[in-house]
Amino acid sequence: MHTRALLATVLLISPALAASPESEGFKKLTGNQIQRALNGKQFSDGVHFSYRFAAGGTFQSTRMGKTTTDKWAVSKDKLCMTDRFGENCYDV
Repeated sequence: MHTRALLATVLLISPALAASPESEGFKKLTGNQIQRALNGKQFSDGVHFSYRFAAGGTFQSTRMGKTTTDKWAVSKDKLCMTDRFGENCYDV
C-alpha cells in the first residue's frame, strides 16, 4: 500500500507541474485529462515499482520484483486502481 500512496502523490504533482507554470500551482485533472495522461504510459521510480497503463483499462505493475496485471479506470474524475486488495480511487 505504501507504493500506492507514493503513486497517488506523484500523480498529483507531476501532471500539474508539467502542464502549468509554477505561479498557477496545482490543478486537479478531469477524467478526460487523466485518461490522456495515463493511456499507454509508464510510471516508475526507476527502482522499486513500475506501473504500465494500457488503453484497455489494465495496468501491469512491478513491485519488489513481482509483476501482476490489475485494472484501472477513471470514475467521477478520479483514478481508480483495482488489485487483489480491492479498489482505491485517487484525485489526480
